[in-house]
Amino acid sequence: MGANRWAVRVVIGLLFATTIIRVVLIAGNWGFEDVDAYWDAALRLRNGEPLYLPDLDPDSYRVFRYAPWFAWLWVPLTYLPQGLVEWAWGGVLAAASVWVLVGLTRLRSAAAWALALVITPWLLSLVQVGNIQPLVVAMLAFGVSRASGPVWVGIAASLKAVPALWALVFVARRQWGRVLLAAGITLALLAPVLLYEPDGYMTEPGRSFSLYYYVSPLAWAVVAVVACALAVVLAWRRSPWLWPAIAVAAMALAPRSHVTYATFLVIGLLGGERDRIDRG
Repeated sequence: MGANRWAVRVVIGLLFATTIIRVVLIAGNWGFEDVDAYWDAALRLRNGEPLYLPDLDPDSYRVFRYAPWFAWLWVPLTYLPQGLVEWAWGGVLAAASVWVLVGLTRLRSAAAWALALVITPWLLSLVQVGNIQPLVVAMLAFGVSRASGPVWVGIAASLKAVPALWALVFVARRQWGRVLLAAGITLALLAPVLLYEPDGYMTEPGRSFSLYYYVSPLAWAVVAVVACALAVVLAWRRSPWLWPAIAVAAMALAPRSHVTYATFLVIGLLGGERDRIDRG
């Protein structure tokens, strides 16, 4: 037992050292590139231009891949200095990231500490580009098991699509009304896409860490189907492994993913732990 404890301490120490190194290496890269996509989309709405631009490079930071409501929220912000909005948005994302990391450390387990150290640089990089991922992770990690759970699932699914998989938690609990509510909220938030020439929506995933890009669309489809099917089976069997299975399925299902999508594992760990406690 003593040897195992020392092995854990050594691993945590190595992760801490590499985390510090990685954070130092990227600490100065503040570009808020994803904010440009949100900002430009809001400006197009202000000017009566198309929300979705089909002729852009799929890897361009100008591509807007979100539901219209998210662009609507940014319209009033465009009347403020862009630099002020960028840093304020970065502050919101940073707060969400800290909330997630604190939640992990409060679990007081080696796995939680290890995951916190691994994802810290990824969360920092997401804040630096202004990507909404930390906020999505936080709302799902702390919101799915609440009474408002279907609302958070619906909002997250309208932003990133794959968070719709967390409705399987309601399936496992046989809460069919919550399943329907999450689906209804998702559809209601996505429906306005029809008002903005949906043919212009960028469907080409471009370069990413997905099997879709690195191997083939077929390989991606096979792995995604298998991962999602496994999550459905575990949901029906009410397995305690459902939460991490959903996280893995979400990472596999996204045709355009990044290494930072591994932050979905936080939801698996935090949500699964709360679910275990709730079950007594």
